[in-house]
Amino acid sequence: MKNNMNASFPKLLHRLALSAAACLLAAFSVQASEIKIGGTGNALGTARLLAEAFSRKHPDVKVTVLSSIGSSGAILAVPKGALDIGLASRPLTDEERVRGILATEYARTPTVLAISTKTRVSAITRVQLADIYSGKLTQWPDGSPIRPVLRQPGDDNTHQLRSLSPAIEKALAIADKRPGMPFAVIDQEAADKMESIPGAIGVTTLALILSENRQLRALTLDGVEPTVRNGLSGSYPLVKHFFFITQPSPSPAVLQFMAFVRSPAGRDILLQTGHWIP
Repeated sequence: MKNNMNASFPKLLHRLALSAAACLLAAFSVQASEIKIGGTGNALGTARLLAEAFSRKHPDVKVTVLSSIGSSGAILAVPKGALDIGLASRPLTDEERVRGILATEYARTPTVLAISTKTRVSAITRVQLADIYSGKLTQWPDGSPIRPVLRQPGDDNTHQLRSLSPAIEKALAIADKRPGMPFAVIDQEAADKMESIPGAIGVTTLALILSENRQLRALTLDGVEPTVRNGLSGSYPLVKHFFFITQPSPSPAVLQFMAFVRSPAGRDILLQTGHWIP
C-alpha cells in the first residue's frame, strides 16, 4: 500500500503542475486578448467606432475605450500598464521617449472653431477671433452674446489658436483674466458647453464633431473651409495629429488592432469621421 502511494504521488504532482500551467496559460490568454484604450478626448469618438468594428471581426478580443484623460495622461498610463494603447494629439517629448514608449502617428484632422448649429454664423476671421477673446467683439450679427469657451493655457487646442497670430495670442492672455468666462477641462466638456451655452464658440476638431454626432458647426477661417481636402493641401492652417502610444513590444492583440486601423475597413472609418492618413 505504501509503495502504491509512493508511486502515485509523483503522478499527482505532475497532474497538479499541468493544471497550474494550464491555468496560467488561460490567464495569459485572457489578458492578451484585452485591450484598454484611452487618452485625448478628440480621438475617443473615432476610437470607439474603430473598437466596435474591430470587435465584430475579432469577438475574442475585448476592447475598452475609457473616458478622456488627455494626451499627457495617456503617455503616463502606457508605461505603467494602465493602458495598452494611449491616444495622444502630440508627439513624445525627449523626456517621454526615455520611458521606452513608442508614438505612431495614425491620422490627422482639422482643428476647428465651432459653434452650436442653433447659432446663425458660418464664418470667422483671425481679426474677429482676436476681438472676441479680448472682449472687443461681444455680439454675433443677430445681436446674441458671444461666449468663448476657454481651455487651459497649455492645452494643444489653445496652443494652436495662439499660433494663428500675435494678436490672438495676446487676446487669449486677456481672456484668461476676464471674469465669468466659460471654461472646460476636457474636450467633451468643451463640446458640451459649445452645444448648450447660447452664443458659445470654442476649439474642437472635425473628428470629434463627426464621430460623436455633435450639434456643432465648424466655421470657415478667413474664408477657408476646415475640410479634409483643405487640411491635406495645407490651405487650412489648423491640423490635429493623432498618435498611438504603445510599449516597444505590444501584445499580439494590440498589434492586431493597429493593423485593423490601417486596413481598408479602418481607413474607411477614419475618412468618414473627418481624418486623413499621413
